[in-house]
Amino acid sequence: MGEREFILFIAMVSAVSALAIDTLLPAFSAMREAFNLPEDSTGLSLTITLFFVGSGIGNLVYGPMADSLGRKRVLVGSLVLYALASLMATFSVTLGMLYVSRFIWGFAAAGPRTASQAIVRDYYSGDAMARVMTLVMTVFFWAPVAGPPLGKGLVALGSWRYVMAFSVFTALAIVLWSLRLEETLKPEHRRALTFRTTLDGFRSVTSHPVTLGYTLATTFSAGAFFSFLGSSELIFDDVFDQEQWFVPYFSIMAAGMGLVALLNHRALHWFRARNLALGAGLLQMAGASTMLSLAMVNGGTPPFVLWITIFSLTNACLVAFFPLGQSLALEPMGEMAGTASAVLGFAMALFGAGLAALIDQAVSGTVTPVGVGYLAYGTAAIACQLFAVRHQRRKMMATSQL
Repeated sequence: MGEREFILFIAMVSAVSALAIDTLLPAFSAMREAFNLPEDSTGLSLTITLFFVGSGIGNLVYGPMADSLGRKRVLVGSLVLYALASLMATFSVTLGMLYVSRFIWGFAAAGPRTASQAIVRDYYSGDAMARVMTLVMTVFFWAPVAGPPLGKGLVALGSWRYVMAFSVFTALAIVLWSLRLEETLKPEHRRALTFRTTLDGFRSVTSHPVTLGYTLATTFSAGAFFSFLGSSELIFDDVFDQEQWFVPYFSIMAAGMGLVALLNHRALHWFRARNLALGAGLLQMAGASTMLSLAMVNGGTPPFVLWITIFSLTNACLVAFFPLGQSLALEPMGEMAGTASAVLGFAMALFGAGLAALIDQAVSGTVTPVGVGYLAYGTAAIACQLFAVRHQRRKMMATSQL
């Protein structure tokens, strides 16, 4: 597998989780009718929540397994479970059966994510890894653009069950593609899969100052970004009364995020990953300060176009930071990249979602809570980055003195 094929493969593996969510959203109307739910029922939103909960738990399971059994076994095994869960959802006859299948589906989706990041770390390190991760993110961010139209088309073609069945074939196609991939974790670097070694692995990851610093920075940034995903529709509708612009904006924003990731990749040819990460964090804080100032001066409802523009640019800074922060967090881990990726994914999925909820619940006719949350999380993320950079520099100085 050549480098270009490898990057495209990893990007598609990373995108399976996003597609499992984005293709489902346009099917909610048909699913409410199929399960005899009222038109205004929010019961199907639990299918998204359970997917994220399953994914968060799955990260902690698949990480140690990837460090013990090898990356490829975990990748293939989790994709097979992903296909089976999708098949179960396809033939769900009750809402309870659908909920169970979505939890298992999310649990399975954590495997490809954890294994793929560990595989990238096995092949690359430092700024080279950051460059690969930015290219992966470029493809990944096109999933929100392609997902809803694809889901809508599948519903129109047959029924909501076609959307579920599509993921079965996606997973199996990637399994077949993975036959071209060699195992990247050498046998001599594998760890025993016991409770003690697993616990020691998690302790090693969370106690390493560089990995811990960038993991926390990424988690705080995820809190802000997940809030963007969760509250954007409410901001357009409830705060600005511009509901008709939400879908076009979201599609354009998703495409713009892919462009930001690509520009980030270009920038890594001239700048170090940690310097770009700090720059993105500082720009995000500047954008958040501007958002908050505009909101406070205008009683919580600033001029729509101006505020949305600043909001979009601030989110672009978050997008620029994510692949850099994840690469820098995994950099010191080596053969424990699976466990480190699991901790990172768990923190982003659960703690990041919790931080986002604090902002989302406060948005009611005003965007002031968004500015407050973005600024608070951005400040915390910069503090965590500086903590990691300080330890990086200390290690470099200690190494140079030897």
